[in-house]
Amino acid sequence: MTWKNTENRYGSLSISLHWLMLVLIAAVYACIELKGNFPKGSETRDLLKEWHFMLGLSVFALVWLRILARIIAPTPKIQP
Repeated sequence: MTWKNTENRYGSLSISLHWLMLVLIAAVYACIELKGNFPKGSETRDLLKEWHFMLGLSVFALVWLRILARIIAPTPKIQP
């Protein structure tokens, strides 16, 4: 499998970015949900908020990378 998209298939770069985004978005959601299990002002709660913020910034950066990859590479044709 090639890392670039072709007219028939997405490349490994696009596929990897897709699944990495899924994992990061799930982690962002988990961090903010788990935060409620700890008392306010606790070290763990503050750490989860910090992770939520940093993972969110990672998602933001990857969105721009995916947009750039989408502009540069062709998208496969849709075949029913």
